[in-house]
Amino acid sequence: MIRLLTFFILLNIALFGCQSSKDYELKDYVNNENRFSILKYEINSIKNLFLERYGFKNPEKEIAEIKKLLISELYEQDMDYVFNIIFPTPEFTVGNSPKLLVTSPRNKIERESELLINSSINLKDVEKIENAIEEKENLSSIIIDIGGIAAYPAIVKDSNNPRQLFLTFSHEWLHQYLIFHPLGRSYFSSVKMKEVNETLANIFSDKLLFSLCLKEFELKEEICSVEGRVKNEFDYSNFMKNLRLEVDNLLFERKILEAEKLMKDSTLILNNNGFKIRKINQAWFAFNGTYGDSPSSTSNVDDELLKFINNQVSIKTAIDELKNINSLNDYNNLVKDSADMKK
Repeated sequence: MIRLLTFFILLNIALFGCQSSKDYELKDYVNNENRFSILKYEINSIKNLFLERYGFKNPEKEIAEIKKLLISELYEQDMDYVFNIIFPTPEFTVGNSPKLLVTSPRNKIERESELLINSSINLKDVEKIENAIEEKENLSSIIIDIGGIAAYPAIVKDSNNPRQLFLTFSHEWLHQYLIFHPLGRSYFSSVKMKEVNETLANIFSDKLLFSLCLKEFELKEEICSVEGRVKNEFDYSNFMKNLRLEVDNLLFERKILEAEKLMKDSTLILNNNGFKIRKINQAWFAFNGTYGDSPSSTSNVDDELLKFINNQVSIKTAIDELKNINSLNDYNNLVKDSADMKK
């Protein structure tokens, strides 16, 4: 038990020890009750895992099965393991995933600083924090729901969608894995390196899901079947891409108030068309734009990584190449060299 606790603490120091000092300035705007404590989370998680391991508590059957499927797929893809054990061993807790306070300058879209917030925070306190940061720091800010966080065990947002749980488990596991390598440790070094890490985790989880769905298993229908959606003539992806371009152009022309009005008006349009988003601002775009495969992104990281990965023998081979880069220069050189070799 002590060894387990030590491992969890060391891994979380690695995971969260690289954050920018700006993140801690945000604590001035959030009271203790609303701040998410990694330490408290670790204590509760270790206790629960101990109870499950020794049979005092039964894990939820579906979550346990999805975890087994992930482990099986990691072995299938020949991801690193020590003494025939996947490292780090996939561990997750589902439910009470924290929210994230994100800031961006108002004159450009750039993910600047962030702070984990308790999921129980009420809307009144959310708006109070956001307004205070905007007034006192002249920053755009938003408190946003997130799918998960790569603590150890990873914290995953509760969902009744097994497909989404598998994707999130896979995504967060890769973050846990990469923290032991230069790429993961470079996460907080620049916005671009965040994009590389997050987009790679999305691609990795999609690749694992595709591989998994070629097999037969108990939850195949729930995980692999994409339910038909009611056709909606409103094109969210195209709308969001155009909005991002318009906002970027207005901010480039220093028309900040016009850009903010456009985002506010667009939020109403999206809500009227069934897309429930509380608020869109520079910080919202800064967070969502970190994922290169998102329509909110103007990055080409998604295309670059997909081309690089698809040119490799396997996802394992691609990860082995990518995990050793620790700077944007390394990334550009690796992607360019790979593209040149395939010409």
